[in-house]
Amino acid sequence: MTAPPRFARRTGLQLKLVALLLIVALIPSAAAAYLVTRVSRLAASFAAVEAESRNRSLERALRTYRELIETKKQHLSEVARRLALDPRIAALDPAALESTLAAEPEVARLALIDRAGTELAKAERAPPPGTETKSIKFPLAAGGSLEVGVPVPAGLQQELRQLSDSITAARTVAHNRTALSAGYVVAVSLLVAISAIAAILIGVIAARRVTSRIAALVEVARAVSRGQAETRVRMDGRDEMSELGAAFDTMLDDLRRQRTEIDYLQRIGAWQDVARRLAHEIKNPLTPIQLAVQQCVSSYQGDDPRMKRLLADTGEIVEEEIASLRRLVDTFRTLGQLPRVEAAPVPLGDIVAELALDPAMATRLVITPPPAPVQVRADKLLLKRVLANLVENGMHAGQEAGRAGAVTVSWQPRADHVEITVDDEGKGVTAEARAKIFEPYVTTKATGTGLGLAIAKKIALEHGGTLDVAEAPAPTGGARFVLTIPLAG
Repeated sequence: MTAPPRFARRTGLQLKLVALLLIVALIPSAAAAYLVTRVSRLAASFAAVEAESRNRSLERALRTYRELIETKKQHLSEVARRLALDPRIAALDPAALESTLAAEPEVARLALIDRAGTELAKAERAPPPGTETKSIKFPLAAGGSLEVGVPVPAGLQQELRQLSDSITAARTVAHNRTALSAGYVVAVSLLVAISAIAAILIGVIAARRVTSRIAALVEVARAVSRGQAETRVRMDGRDEMSELGAAFDTMLDDLRRQRTEIDYLQRIGAWQDVARRLAHEIKNPLTPIQLAVQQCVSSYQGDDPRMKRLLADTGEIVEEEIASLRRLVDTFRTLGQLPRVEAAPVPLGDIVAELALDPAMATRLVITPPPAPVQVRADKLLLKRVLANLVENGMHAGQEAGRAGAVTVSWQPRADHVEITVDDEGKGVTAEARAKIFEPYVTTKATGTGLGLAIAKKIALEHGGTLDVAEAPAPTGGARFVLTIPLAG
């Protein structure tokens, strides 16, 4: 089955993230838009109903006022017509005004006007409080006219104009309110559209940032699968993706370290098999060879001093070489028969203190423990063997450099392990030597098998710890070996 293209996968993820952000942004915006629109329409509806009701009330009042005025006008016309039929009034008799006014309680003012519009005579009384006099002219048969005034509520015309203006203003407000409501809907719609666009832009940017980092992780994983174990993500920032990248890099570092340890243990295991076979093959003929040489030396009965000297020298050489081979066999046997680690809680200070009991180490060993005692989970004998090997190597390195050969052992507890450092006064370890120093049969000493550090590292790894040589020189100027062992508990 063919895997989908990487671009398609990334694009799909980007679209999903953008869609998610768009949905997240639009849901509240759409809800707000719906609520605003709904409320705006309800408010507009209520306002319209209220305005319509108020307009109807105003219109009814306006009609009532107009009917009242019209009634007043009709009544005034009837009064004027009736008074104009009086012969005295018709004859423009000024004396008739006072008596006529007295007989008409609804009339507040009477006046005779000639053809030229000149007021000939008048009679009037004060209108009731809150009223004003409104007059009408009625023509007379004799020429001229009769002006009749009746009291009407004061400011009636002004009230009518104000009432008419109020109706007009109410209609304008209703129209404006409807337009404003529509404007609210448009504004909310624009806001939703802007939110959607902003969500899309932000989503694209965020999705691209996220997917680019995921793509980086994928590329690193592919590179590692191709054997490029040194490749790392190296993400900047303090967000979750950066933490994921850092965790991914840490995982790769751990995998590399574990692979290196496994490879080393496999090589050591192979060398252990070889060492066991060599120890067996070399040990068996040593005793017969030694006995044969001794027999040759003792069986010579001649008097030739040169022959005696040759046999004696030969015997010494053979004995020395056999002794050297026996030491080599012991070393092979040690490598081939390393016991299993049986870890238990043990005070680290006690193990280091036991090293100081060795007279060869006592005068050159400098111990700098931490303030508080430290317990490690270790096989006491095997851990002591590792430390003894490191101290002996450091002493020899210092002596080969022409110094006293002092070795400093210090340790500090960490999170879940203790870090033990062994510093010597030697010439240090070159970069080239550091790469191979723990390999079997590799040594920087003039004499030695090159198995001590290999055995020490294997013991450290089987404890769940590590053994490394530092890149920088020790404060004493020589090499620094760093041993880590798990803490107890």
